[in-house]
Amino acid sequence: MKIISLLPSSTEILCQLGLEENIFGVTHECDYPDSVERIKSVGFTELDFKNKSSLEIETIVSENKKKGKSSFIVDIEALEEIKPDFIVTQDLCEICAVSKDLVTKSINSLSKKPKIITLGPKNLKEVSESFIKLGNEFGLKEKGVKISQDFDLQLNDIIFKTKDLIDKPRVFCMEWLDPIYSAGHWVPEMVDAAGGVSSLSKSGEESSIISFKKLIEYAPNYLFIMPCGYSIDNSLNEINILLENPELNKIPAFRKGQVYIVNANSYFSRPSFRLIEGIKIIARTINNENFIYEPKPDSIINLQNYIHFESFT
Repeated sequence: MKIISLLPSSTEILCQLGLEENIFGVTHECDYPDSVERIKSVGFTELDFKNKSSLEIETIVSENKKKGKSSFIVDIEALEEIKPDFIVTQDLCEICAVSKDLVTKSINSLSKKPKIITLGPKNLKEVSESFIKLGNEFGLKEKGVKISQDFDLQLNDIIFKTKDLIDKPRVFCMEWLDPIYSAGHWVPEMVDAAGGVSSLSKSGEESSIISFKKLIEYAPNYLFIMPCGYSIDNSLNEINILLENPELNKIPAFRKGQVYIVNANSYFSRPSFRLIEGIKIIARTINNENFIYEPKPDSIINLQNYIHFESFT
């Protein structure tokens, strides 16, 4: 059985199911577990994240969307050579990963037509259900159910520890720097589970652009910078876009030194099991007296420890 995984989160789930040896193609973004980096990349993005600013990337993506053009490329010749039985893709966001529509068009010329499996979780419940769905598709129902149950158990354990907290802090999760996006989909639920309040976005809805004025009015106590698909270093390279704003002092999180950059690519952007780690990161940060947890070294930094900014002093 040969599987192509065109989604980093599905690559993670397939490996959890014990199917890594059956994965014959991934995208350039599939980097976890480390062992999958040996697998041939058959999906690529045209976006130059290393040399383009947030605004430039946003502009390119918006223009492509208007033209009905994908920002991704699928290697048809590689697919023909591999002759996969299954291709796992998504229908949630055409910006973040290879879409179902692109895959459908790409396989038209293949001599062997693989089965397309589509994932599109919008909230934590659907993320949990995606483990079961993939397990069922590959005859591993019990494994899929077990992973789903483990996910739910850890989620509920966090909620149990945070649900009775009084005066829950206002939290803002910034999914893009320029323009500023408020993180949607499963992220508001992650904040709620961690014991915070996230009212600028609703669970299950798309991320949305917000004005700086609206951010000031919201007055978040904590601010987490998590540009979609970015590592901490990627975000640090772009952070001046935010720091140059003369009104930062009006935001409580900046005044109090409670602005954090997280590893969005690993723990927030992908609808995989590692979202649990993301929830723990938030819970430990905003409720450190009630939630004892040591985050992984690559997961979070306090911005004031890396950038000199007068509002932090």
